[in-house]
Amino acid sequence: MPMKNRLVLLLFFMGLSIQAQPLSAELFQLKRLDIPPGQYSGISHVSEDIYAVVHDKAAGGGLFFFTIGFNEDGTLGPVSAFETDAGGPLGRDNEDVVYVPETQTLFVSSEGDQSIREYYLNGQPTGRRLQVPAPFLSPGRNAGFEALAYREGRFWTTTEAPLPSETLHRLQSFHLSTLKAGKTWYYRADEPAVPAAESARAQAYVHGISALTALPDGRLLVLEREVYVPRGRLLDMIQAFTCTSLFVVDPLKDDGEVLEKTLLTRFHTSFINLANYEGMCLGPVLPDGRQTLLLLADSQDGGQGLTGEYIQVLTLKLTPN
Repeated sequence: MPMKNRLVLLLFFMGLSIQAQPLSAELFQLKRLDIPPGQYSGISHVSEDIYAVVHDKAAGGGLFFFTIGFNEDGTLGPVSAFETDAGGPLGRDNEDVVYVPETQTLFVSSEGDQSIREYYLNGQPTGRRLQVPAPFLSPGRNAGFEALAYREGRFWTTTEAPLPSETLHRLQSFHLSTLKAGKTWYYRADEPAVPAAESARAQAYVHGISALTALPDGRLLVLEREVYVPRGRLLDMIQAFTCTSLFVVDPLKDDGEVLEKTLLTRFHTSFINLANYEGMCLGPVLPDGRQTLLLLADSQDGGQGLTGEYIQVLTLKLTPN
């Protein structure tokens, strides 16, 4: 189903100490980037207009930096991308990245070996990593670590799909001070819209959690996405779509067996503007007080012309209880 080329989420945060309030979504802007095609899978704000970005398959280790400018009206300005010259190893399938202000380093989640490693800003490894619990080390094929979030001494991660023989996602926390695992929560993703028989025949199909973002009040945004590209001729290909859903959870205050989630927004892209969103982070606060949220698409190196490098700008808005 074709959708408008604009979208947004707005976050108004009222002071440093924020009580959880309902969030509402609002459309804003979609921008196709004029940068070389790639497989950009995670994004994190570092400082001013600098963002760390990871690439699934880049030859230099997969760590990039984007400069993302914003105009006075809040719209995106020029975007440029450059890769660090770290000479990192191939095959780790980097999927997400977070910047940690306390250490001025980056942590990168890698699906290839189910690791979450620390790097200096020049791309060189520090030698430290989070101590990942054993159950996470054997995920299903192409269903491992996709998402990573960080705020105030705590990391959050989960696998793209539930672990083998499980039906719920494990949302795992880690402590910056020790790098050890903390509490585990359970999260239930929505059922896929595409029947299993159709997804098995598809040219491309993915379904699961691709990104997390920690909000200043302790809540998490969870990005669930489903991408479907049928196999066949052009008439079949026009049925391709992606469905992106953003949910809010509050693990620090939710004592339930399974986290209660609230749908924030859901949108589709079609054959015209197909975009597989795998990166998500907070951006700058705009002059009018709005807090931006950025979604970054993984184009799979342009998908033979079917996809592009997109940033979707969103904002969230706190609404009174």
